[in-house]
Amino acid sequence: MNNSTQYSLNLNKLEFIHGDFTSIDYWFDMICESGGFSNENQWMIFKSDGIEIVVDFELTVSGKVTHDPGDYWTAPYTDYDYEDVSVSVTSLHIDDWSVELNSELKSLFEIEIKKHL
Repeated sequence: MNNSTQYSLNLNKLEFIHGDFTSIDYWFDMICESGGFSNENQWMIFKSDGIEIVVDFELTVSGKVTHDPGDYWTAPYTDYDYEDVSVSVTSLHIDDWSVELNSELKSLFEIEIKKHL
């Protein structure tokens, strides 16, 4: 008896649902403290044609902080620039089934994840 399930997904129409990841809103403080960070065990959930896709990944961000203390006429200024944002997909689950990752799937989901950070 074969218990395999066959799926037909349109990966061009992924819908972001939610996730547990370090969003861009928190990068400033982390870059100011140490110039960057790396977080494992991040995940996002997408849906395609009603089928749930869970993507686990590692996020690494580095950046540069620019600070001008200001003077009598100019207010202080602090800003940062991203030097590198790297996403590495570590696992993929479709409808609770583990899927073997190939380079095409990794690349597709790394691009998709970066859109939602």
